Amino acid sequence: MSSNRPNTGPDDGLSDSDRRRRALERRLREALTADRPTEQDNEVDATEPQAPAPTPSARTNSSDIWDRLPRIPVEPARLDRNLVITANRHDPAHGAFDVLRTRIVQAMRDHGWSRIGITSPNPGNGKSFTAINLAISLSRLSDLRTALIDMDLRRPGLARILGLRDMPATADFLRGEIDTATYLSTFAPNMLNIGDKLALGVNGRTDPYAAELLQNPTTTEVLTRMQAELGADLILYDLPPALAMDDVLAFRPHIDCVLLVVGGGETRARDVREVQRRLGDELPILGVVMNKAELDEEPGYGYGG
Repeated sequence: MSSNRPNTGPDDGLSDSDRRRRALERRLREALTADRPTEQDNEVDATEPQAPAPTPSARTNSSDIWDRLPRIPVEPARLDRNLVITANRHDPAHGAFDVLRTRIVQAMRDHGWSRIGITSPNPGNGKSFTAINLAISLSRLSDLRTALIDMDLRRPGLARILGLRDMPATADFLRGEIDTATYLSTFAPNMLNIGDKLALGVNGRTDPYAAELLQNPTTTEVLTRMQAELGADLILYDLPPALAMDDVLAFRPHIDCVLLVVGGGETRARDVREVQRRLGDELPILGVVMNKAELDEEPGYGYGG
């Protein structure tokens, strides 16, 4: 005798947004298991230097959205290959990012800022490398809620660094076509002490109308709502190179300050001056990160405020 009972599955009874979140989590797991390492993870020292945190933002009802963010599995070997040196912390240069973290948190607290644009004069200077390493370092401050958003709509970098595919598009989020919980992700529980209060906006698709979209009033509404929903203390925006197009100029109203990444031995002084001229005196440069610098005759990373 056949039964009239309908077939049920684990996603039955869920809202459309929860179904999309679960589907995204499945795609993330599939993307990150293709070349899963067989070696055991190395033990990582979880002791962190203390840094003063800004006064936390109002966090009413923000915990719920963090619980609903899709989890990105953490693959230590993949992060090592892609130079996310603050994850495993094997590379001694990770300490430069901890120093950078502390100085940024102090400066943001002193000025009452919360939104940082990370850019460089030209492509290849290491802005996305700096952004993800700084974000992971910030995630280890337990009382800080941080978001890192890939705002380079022409040449996304975070998806490539993290080895992710089929991610939501930043452009769709800025147009209001998907909500915050669908767009953002966070790292799954892991042995590397990467904190669970780091939200990642990983851009899965380029958009030819980047500058126009960044100036759209809807973008302002979406970003303001995102920060409120997360109760975020710091928002890091990985921006395009400042001299490439007009995208950074279009995004100026959405940031409080700029962290400028320059390539040691590559970036010319006149390029830095041109970035400063384009940004104008009203948008402060919080600091300059010297990527690929030579420190004590060893490759490393420097910071100049």
